Amino acid sequence: MRILALSTDQELNSLRQFALHYAGHSVTTVNSEKEALANAKSDESFDVVLLCHKLPSATGRQVVRLLRQNKPTAKIVYISHIYGEWPEVEADRYVVGADGPEALTRVLEEVATTAV
Repeated sequence: MRILALSTDQELNSLRQFALHYAGHSVTTVNSEKEALANAKSDESFDVVLLCHKLPSATGRQVVRLLRQNKPTAKIVYISHIYGEWPEVEADRYVVGADGPEALTRVLEEVATTAV
């Protein structure tokens, strides 16, 4: 799958990119709010967009609106920090980052099977 990973934490993005690339995915990472908004508006297509909890909620909501307009087939997965956190961003799926790459990979597999 083609994945766009959005976070303001470059270290988290690098770790996710490595793990997802190892799992066979093509991953583009974005490490700033400005780049996240630009990518949401761009013509480039992605199967899945990962929104990290490190991205401010207001920016996350704006990114989701732009993605729904410009990339309507892309699935949005929000990565929350801990259990019990109630994200202010509406996504197609949610996963807890503390559960590690296995949980993220499992959610991506589920998203892939529902997209077919």
